[in-house]
Amino acid sequence: MYKIIISFAVLVLLVPLVSSSFADMVQITILTGSADPHVSRTFSPPVTNALVGDTIQWGNADTVIHSVTSGTPNNQDGKFDSGPIETGKYFSYTLTSADVGIINFYDKTYPWMTGVINVQASQTGYKVKNNVGADVGDGKTTFNVQYSSPKDIVSAVINPKDKSVTFTLVGKVNTPSNLILDLPTGLVNAPFLGVWLDNVQTKNFTIESQSGMNVVTIPINPLTEQVSVVGSSVVPEFGPIVGLVLVVSIIASIVSARFKLGHKLV
Repeated sequence: MYKIIISFAVLVLLVPLVSSSFADMVQITILTGSADPHVSRTFSPPVTNALVGDTIQWGNADTVIHSVTSGTPNNQDGKFDSGPIETGKYFSYTLTSADVGIINFYDKTYPWMTGVINVQASQTGYKVKNNVGADVGDGKTTFNVQYSSPKDIVSAVINPKDKSVTFTLVGKVNTPSNLILDLPTGLVNAPFLGVWLDNVQTKNFTIESQSGMNVVTIPINPLTEQVSVVGSSVVPEFGPIVGLVLVVSIIASIVSARFKLGHKLV
């Protein structure tokens, strides 16, 4: 009965765990029941797209210990080996330029559990602001924001109350230009309530929605120093993996307390 309760609580959290592709923290879930060789799905998603610089995070939503190792059961490639991942825990691996291409991975204990990561380099002509979102919430749910601009983004500040992300720009330019932001939906999501340039609202911007991403093009002038984007939501206070750990820990405490109480009554 207690295993059923834990499994149900873990399943409630699976949707947010699967939804953050293209983010700095790309999450893969080890699904409940994956230790059964007859199940059809073990890792979710089974195929993941990611960029160089992204961190892949495997969260164990099953009721038994798992592991992830790069390569295939007959051909380990030595990139990573998690060791045991207990229920509600996770393992992380950050992608480098040496990882561009296809990374296969599997579970040593349950070798029928396999998955694939398609690793791409950053877009040509784009720069990357790393770890956006590290200043809020659990500090573990962060994103790499790719952008194109003659100026450089030196900081990105999240305001959960205003549901905004503010980018600070530096660099000497002499003519108007465009700032193109590839904003992961997990960082700040549409519909956007507005864009502000140095605290003055502008309606002069365009949005193109892609898979897991909103590409925002904003004309800026040579003196623009701050660009704020306000959306319908921003990076959550607690990341999904941390939420998973929290819920499993709470349920485990309840089960333990009931077990001890039962023994005292006997």
